[in-house]
Amino acid sequence: MPVKSRELWTAVLAGVVVTGVLTAFLEAASLTPPLSDAIGAFVGGAIAAYVLYGKVGQATGAGALSGIIGTPFYLGVSEVLFIFGVIPTPSGPTPPLSELQAAVVIILGIDLVSGAIGATLASAVHHPPPETVVPPQVTPGTVSQARYCVQCGAQLPPGAVLCPQCNARQPQ
Repeated sequence: MPVKSRELWTAVLAGVVVTGVLTAFLEAASLTPPLSDAIGAFVGGAIAAYVLYGKVGQATGAGALSGIIGTPFYLGVSEVLFIFGVIPTPSGPTPPLSELQAAVVIILGIDLVSGAIGATLASAVHHPPPETVVPPQVTPGTVSQARYCVQCGAQLPPGAVLCPQCNARQPQ
């Protein structure tokens, strides 16, 4: 079932913000320097999956996007923290540009995978298993009234508990 693009990008944006802020916090606190990006992307991907409340494949894509887009967001937050002196400026020799480029590519790959894994796990836990739908008993001579989704407005099949378009739970 396709997810509305607005919901997908809302979930990705939530994941990006969590990824960037959490990674910057971990870096500033020096809690997990070598793993800060991966942990931030993992949690950001999980948040994206939680917000999306979609199927595992959709959530994995949103988490991967959150992880990879969250890295530049984190770098921007880090620069602001450097400017205001919250994070000390790194000292020592600056590595060559080719090493920095290789490091960025590797970090982006790790963040993409971490975000996807976090989203997959969160989606598998948060997304309920499909419910069996018992068709309603229709007595001859009665007309069943059409029902519409409370979230997206799509017409629902008789007896539907979840909307087939947006997976929103419907009142009974």
